[in-house]
Amino acid sequence: MGALTRDFDWTATPLGAPEIWPATLRSAVRILLTSRHPMFIWWGRELIQFYNDAYRRTMGPERHPSALGQRGRECWDEIWDIIGPQIDLVMEGRGATWHEDQLVPVTRFGSRQDVWWTYGYSPIDDGVGGVGGVLVVCNDVTQQHLSSERLRSLFQQAPGFVAILAEPDHVFEHINEAYSELVGRRDVVGRPVREALPEVVGQGFIAVLDSVVTSGKAFVASDLSVVLQDEAGNMRERHLDFVYQPTFDLSGAVTGIFVQGYDVTAQVAAARQREILTGELEHRVRNTLAMVTAIIDQTFRSTETKEAAQDVLKGRVVALAHAHDILSRTNWRDAAITDVVKAALAPHQTPENRIRLSGPALPITARQSLSLSLALHELATNALKYGALSAAEGLVEVAWAGDQAGRGPGLRFRWEESGGPIVTPPTRRGFGTRLIEQMLAADFGAAVRIDYRPAGVVCELTLVD
Repeated sequence: MGALTRDFDWTATPLGAPEIWPATLRSAVRILLTSRHPMFIWWGRELIQFYNDAYRRTMGPERHPSALGQRGRECWDEIWDIIGPQIDLVMEGRGATWHEDQLVPVTRFGSRQDVWWTYGYSPIDDGVGGVGGVLVVCNDVTQQHLSSERLRSLFQQAPGFVAILAEPDHVFEHINEAYSELVGRRDVVGRPVREALPEVVGQGFIAVLDSVVTSGKAFVASDLSVVLQDEAGNMRERHLDFVYQPTFDLSGAVTGIFVQGYDVTAQVAAARQREILTGELEHRVRNTLAMVTAIIDQTFRSTETKEAAQDVLKGRVVALAHAHDILSRTNWRDAAITDVVKAALAPHQTPENRIRLSGPALPITARQSLSLSLALHELATNALKYGALSAAEGLVEVAWAGDQAGRGPGLRFRWEESGGPIVTPPTRRGFGTRLIEQMLAADFGAAVRIDYRPAGVVCELTLVD
């Protein structure tokens, strides 16, 4: 650029021959050409241009070497809306400018490119007490900017929450999206932790941060409970795994704290739920085994032969299995009484559909589902052997009604047989009868009555006030 500047015909410009240039301009050009830092000069009202080899490397063939000696507005018209006001400020004697990591897109190497610059515009004296020109000292920091943007993007995309605190006073310098969500999307950057998150002050966190700065040692926490304000302003308990890692300068002094961690609230809640479900399952298994044990014991007591006991026991266990199938589909929560009745009576239904059901799909508990299934199995088995279903014209009407089945007053459940043989009351009460009367009554908290009417057996369950 020194050679190009010496060979340039300056007499064709408003500046004239170099011999008549102001001493301040000649000195500035000499400094520019001998510097290895990118530098540029605009001189005079027409802003005639000079630049050095270091600046030349930032230009494309669109402007080098044509920019040398050219008027500034003609050369940089595409960005004049950005740099024009800054040049005017300096030329009018209103001081210097400084711009850090400034986007100034320029055309070079055949395309308009986003280029970030760090630069300053400074006045050059005209030798008579005014401003003769502008000295530009600059750096193309595009690569550094893009690297910083990449780091910022990775920072924001971190899978856990991240924050950087500056010392003293634990001031939030940066936070990522996950941390913002953790603290209810509050405006915390630039504020001390004590001020930005006042709810943590009484929970010991300020003392922990102080100890990290004082000791220079990291603090690691696992499943630590903390109460934080959410986006709606409500206080919520959160469980966090995190680390406070001190950061140091070259002398070894603590300059800040790097905070990184994970919100494990959902995992903690899931673990607690698993514990509850495991406890419930253990309880249910114990109850079911106790029920099966009682059924086995009573079945073998009340039947005369081993073969008969096996048939009866098999039927009762199958009835329990059908009830378990329904409860499994509802995770052992409430089941619809309609589903329980249909499943219990499906093995006994005839092609003529002589078991008729009517009633709303009211909820009953898991325990009530099991006992009702067993009771319906006993009633249906007796109807097939001795009652309405043993005759070609026999019918069974099963009906129920109520607002809160198994949950409050008003439930009515009725089993009524008709069209079968004339019924005579049994001479003794077997296990099936006791199961219906006692188990249903206990599990529903209801009155249960079996009426052996000549026209057909009627069983009623009534949940009264």
